[in-house]
Amino acid sequence: MSEIRKYDDAVQVIKTAILQSQYDAARSVNEKQLMLYYGIGKYISMNSRKGFWGKGAIDTISERLEKELPGLKGFSARSLRYMRTFYEEWAYLDSDETDLAKSRETNLALAGAKIEIANWHQLVPKETNFPDASFFSIGFSHHRTILSKVKNQAERIFYIRKCAEEQYSREALEESTSRH
Repeated sequence: MSEIRKYDDAVQVIKTAILQSQYDAARSVNEKQLMLYYGIGKYISMNSRKGFWGKGAIDTISERLEKELPGLKGFSARSLRYMRTFYEEWAYLDSDETDLAKSRETNLALAGAKIEIANWHQLVPKETNFPDASFFSIGFSHHRTILSKVKNQAERIFYIRKCAEEQYSREALEESTSRH
């Protein structure tokens, strides 16, 4: 085997490892972001839907976040409402039968209460409760599009898988779901 061929093979092995590592890192970040948005959505839902917060609470929270974390993107009042919808549309993921009583207790304790960072994990379901591994492979904007255009859970999972497998752009997803 020639020196050039050995180097070509080495480049391909290293390139594959780099690309796989970058994909895994992006997927991990995306997973953490979706879990964060789910938890924020749950917290907002518990407090805004149960009447603990007034009508302008989400707008006020968004404005305060903007002041306290300058340059923070993705937490406008509109985005916070999307997070609440994201949680509410996938809320059944929280209903683990073995933890149902504990979940009710936790929800009552957390609603209207100050959440300590140590308790944040209670707002997010176990990763295994999500319907498909592809769920974490697509971004929040893709999830928003699917939630807004597709009302059937099985069809939502179909589009999540399709987005992940075919690496749909948001525009391609819009087009695909508009034919829905």
